[in-house]
Amino acid sequence: MKAVEKLLEDVKKGKRPTSQESSVMEKAAAAFVKKLDKALKAVKVRAKSVVGGSGAKGTWLKGMHDIDVFVCFDYKKYKEKSSELSEFVAAAMKETFGKHERLHGSRDYFRVHFSGYNFEIVPILKITKASQAKNITDASLLHSAWIRRNISKKAELADDVRLTKAFCKAQRVYGAESHIRGFSGYACEVLTLYYGSFLKLITTAASQWKKCVAGGKKIVVDAEKHYKGRDPLRELNEAKVQSELVVIDPVQKDRNATAALSNETLQRFIEAAGEFLKKPGSEFFERQEITIEDIKQKARGKKLVVVEAAPNKGKEDVVGAKLLKAHEHLLKELLENGFTVKEAGWELDKSKKREAMFWYISERSEPEAEVRYGPPLANKVHADNFRKEHAGKSGRKLFEKNGRLYAKIERAYRQPQQLISALISGDAYLKDKAQHYAVKSF
Repeated sequence: MKAVEKLLEDVKKGKRPTSQESSVMEKAAAAFVKKLDKALKAVKVRAKSVVGGSGAKGTWLKGMHDIDVFVCFDYKKYKEKSSELSEFVAAAMKETFGKHERLHGSRDYFRVHFSGYNFEIVPILKITKASQAKNITDASLLHSAWIRRNISKKAELADDVRLTKAFCKAQRVYGAESHIRGFSGYACEVLTLYYGSFLKLITTAASQWKKCVAGGKKIVVDAEKHYKGRDPLRELNEAKVQSELVVIDPVQKDRNATAALSNETLQRFIEAAGEFLKKPGSEFFERQEITIEDIKQKARGKKLVVVEAAPNKGKEDVVGAKLLKAHEHLLKELLENGFTVKEAGWELDKSKKREAMFWYISERSEPEAEVRYGPPLANKVHADNFRKEHAGKSGRKLFEKNGRLYAKIERAYRQPQQLISALISGDAYLKDKAQHYAVKSF
């Protein structure tokens, strides 16, 4: 265990921002906030800008260039104008920041590049308790306050939070966006603080969480004991507890902070935790690019089909969601057409070097035909219907065996790449999911 702790201390040093880096970030953020507040005042908006997210909580990773800024609107004056807050900010952005991007969300927000950083500007109501929130984003500063308050009790926890975030990023389970369905930064923070350290978190995940998932039992984390002595699964809205992991939001007891987490992503996290504990290494905290060569190694002795897709232009979340749907559609079609898919996955390359890639590993050879069971010959009505369904059709042959009807159906596609190529060229569902596709087989 001492060797693991020594390794983690070394990783912490590499993930902790230097004092100089922190100073540069703080100066850039302060300058941006000052400029934005001046713009808000110019358009006669009663709101103040504050830095939020990991920058405000002190949990940001070294090398980070994304800063969240919340425009806090006076609650009494704007509580009935929640749907208009984005428009007020838009007016200020237009006044001062010529080149900026408007992004759609539960409430529209904005992105602008300033002083070497990417700032995301989110309009919220300034609330003092979660029950006042008119929008999911309104509680953001309450989240920040809870994290800061709990980290202040044990300063080294900030480094442990960084470990959790770096681990999740490297294992591709970080981000609540619809195409990732992973852990949000806030969920990483809450879980690390609840368990007391990164090491305790992954140790629990690799043992207790693993047993719960295998036994079909949900994992419930309630850091503030909102449901002490009660079962939150009975009280929360059913839609909020679909995930196997339910993290009760410390400041919003009716919210699951991991509602967006898919069971597949949770499983990947649990498996990665177990692998790290078996053979600890710093590589678990560095995202490794997945290459075709890597996948070919996995597929050794089996059939591999790789689809390279050029993403549409637009917001990453929307673009990624469409690519995920394309991948899931191809996988579904492969399975429905009788292919034995052993492993499948996809990757969106943010650097745009390779753009996006789907891969499907299946058995090297597949049977020439599918034999479909029919009814017993004694059941004349069903037997006649089975004959009508299959008799005389191209590629199908009826036969009898041991008093039962069977239909031998030749496969329309003997190779997975044949089916995928046909879908890409003729399936309307795939057309708007990417600009174009290219199929390779190995």
